[in-house]
Amino acid sequence: MRKGDSLAARVIVWLCLGGAIWPFLVAGDIARYLLDLFSSKLANPVRISTLYLALVALGALAVSFAVALKRVRTASSIHQEMVSRWSVPLIILWTLAFGFLLLVNYPVPYQAHHADKFILSVLVGFIWVLWFTLHPVSLDQALHSRLYARIKIGLINVAIFAVVGEATMRVADPVLARSGLFGDKHTPANLKPHSVVRGSISLANSQGFKDRERSFERSESSPRVVAIGDSFTWGAGVSYDETFVTLVERRLQAVAQGAEVINLGVPAWGPHEEFHLLKTYGIRFHSDLVMLNFFIGNDIQNKRGDDVNLPEILVVAGQSYYVHSNGNWAHDVLGPSRWYLYHNLNYLIQVGSLRLQRPSGEQDFKGGVDMPPVVPHERYLRGIHESSDIYLVVDSPYFEHHWNRTKATLLAMRDFLRVNKVPLLIVLIPAPVQLDPVLQAEYLASVNASAQQYDFQKPSRLLRAWCVENEVPVVDLLPAFEAAGSPDRLYFQNDIHWSAEGHKLAAETIAPVLEEQLGLVTTKLQ
Repeated sequence: MRKGDSLAARVIVWLCLGGAIWPFLVAGDIARYLLDLFSSKLANPVRISTLYLALVALGALAVSFAVALKRVRTASSIHQEMVSRWSVPLIILWTLAFGFLLLVNYPVPYQAHHADKFILSVLVGFIWVLWFTLHPVSLDQALHSRLYARIKIGLINVAIFAVVGEATMRVADPVLARSGLFGDKHTPANLKPHSVVRGSISLANSQGFKDRERSFERSESSPRVVAIGDSFTWGAGVSYDETFVTLVERRLQAVAQGAEVINLGVPAWGPHEEFHLLKTYGIRFHSDLVMLNFFIGNDIQNKRGDDVNLPEILVVAGQSYYVHSNGNWAHDVLGPSRWYLYHNLNYLIQVGSLRLQRPSGEQDFKGGVDMPPVVPHERYLRGIHESSDIYLVVDSPYFEHHWNRTKATLLAMRDFLRVNKVPLLIVLIPAPVQLDPVLQAEYLASVNASAQQYDFQKPSRLLRAWCVENEVPVVDLLPAFEAAGSPDRLYFQNDIHWSAEGHKLAAETIAPVLEEQLGLVTTKLQ
């Protein structure tokens, strides 16, 4: 910079210098990520071509900024004259807006939708700088047009609205939560209410669960159980009447009229989210017992890349939002999904649209039918590999991290229920690879591993020991499923989920234990 340059020119020089250097730093980060990629067990493999495209776009952006820097520093150039007339506050505002898009959508750790938005933002920046470098006169004319004036006013208004609105919502949040404005939540688990399901109920209930309507009020004489878990509890691939939760409820009703087993299963969830649902929603049913259905295959460690950073549970105006995290500070702290304003506006829009779609309270919502999955065998084996640390004889650091986190969550759940005087029963759901020697051999061959490296009973053994140590009743379904012989009829082909036969066997094994826990008379399951 030279003495006599305007403040705006000085700001632009620094921005161009940063714009020429920053892409190289990001490119280095992407390159390091790519080097580690092939040894990872990412659940959603990176589209390498996407990151290569990001590297090309970053290179083009760096070059364009370097050329722009040279033009701006050229004495008496048209570029220098033009930027000298720019508004410094507006330069800063545009820079913050553009930088926000880049940082929130940073391409690593990889998320497909983040990488795509990042590349688009980089290309927009490249086109703008290229325009400034090659055709400054036409750019200057565009910046003095009515269209740009409206865009500029819009940006300023959006920025003011976002800052003032977010501050207002954060201050007013306790009032909104108490007032009941958002008290009748659409669904505590972000499920779709009244979606189509197979079975006698035809539709999911008003909270989105695959269950009939339930009331918080209860009859003191009838036992009540709250079942929490993932897609096994929800009943992936089977009808409502075939799920083990429904079958257990009917078993209990045979010995205790009016008995309930309330299904709060949510597909793809783990103990972290289930515990929050229990604290904010499930506990309100005043149940006699909570049954946590724990899937061995992914409730200790989910597919690598999915659960290194657990979803952040953000409570806004009394509503729970399960916001994904990826380890990117800007995304996880500053992203729109962390804004109270965003969630409040989005909630109002959703509720408003639902009321328009459903006049007179009619249940006319449609959704996907819960049919059995179809998965290629190669993909199924890859899925086992993605969470295979739980079966390694020698604990990996990755397993130790997840196991310690799991134990802490289970202990917190037990202690929370003890305070509320509600017993906890844990049901251990075995993974198919634990039962099938043929599948074990296929998996070991696919990863060139020896049988001595793996102990497929290990996670079940660890969980049983934890339950004994912490005085939590446990039902391990592994022995019953092993005794049933080939698991082919108990699980869907190339899938982790139970068939109707698997659900029936689970219900037959769980029901007597529940009857004992609830003090009921044991009878034979019909």
